[in-house]
Amino acid sequence: MIPKLSHPKMLRLCVMLLLALCSASPLFAQAGRIYTKADYLDTGAIRGHIAQELTHAMAVNHDRVHVFLADLTEGGRGFRFDHLPVGKYDLVLITKSGVACEGLALGEPVTLSETSAKNLDKRISVADSFFNRYKVHRTGISPDGEMLLAFVERFRANDVLKGSGEALGQMIRRFEIIELARATDDWQMTSTRHVYREGEPIVPKPQFRKSIHLPALSNLLVVKNPKDLGEIALPAEFSN
Repeated sequence: MIPKLSHPKMLRLCVMLLLALCSASPLFAQAGRIYTKADYLDTGAIRGHIAQELTHAMAVNHDRVHVFLADLTEGGRGFRFDHLPVGKYDLVLITKSGVACEGLALGEPVTLSETSAKNLDKRISVADSFFNRYKVHRTGISPDGEMLLAFVERFRANDVLKGSGEALGQMIRRFEIIELARATDDWQMTSTRHVYREGEPIVPKPQFRKSIHLPALSNLLVVKNPKDLGEIALPAEFSN
């Protein structure tokens, strides 16, 4: 015989079930640790340097499951990924001056109808209610036109609390790669992979980062031997 539950108990049970489902969903899978732990048996490596000082350098495997964080060298102008498994990678470099340099293989550039573009923007905007500001830096579409990838930046600049309920005293910024499936003129978000999430000092008028797409950071095949990219060329306006 199934016991009869009171309304409060039933509500509590429903909430617990919802949280359990969310924790298993790919949309929530990146809520914890962002970066993949290196396996020291893997011998692949990527090295390079750039004219600007970096704060972070990330390598994103083409399965968009594994994201590796580099060690910075040369006073922050060099980066080194060690112990990478065999695969193809795209890099995302965050400069100290506030520029996101990315080589993400998102697909072909896409021009959407007005309705489709509005629906895409809506799906991205409501995907995470914690962050109250967002910007879509770049999008690409699959050859069949059924899957779209978006490189998205989000931040929250106020009312950020610790788990204890105390004010964090920082703003939070995040970059992610979002996958969306076409549904006629609408879109359904199918997964997201966070590549960066950091606290920053609170400023009066927070701004989005500038973003530039650099093909030199894209489709890097790693096998066993280290891959040296040398100097990553930047457009003139970003080189100083």
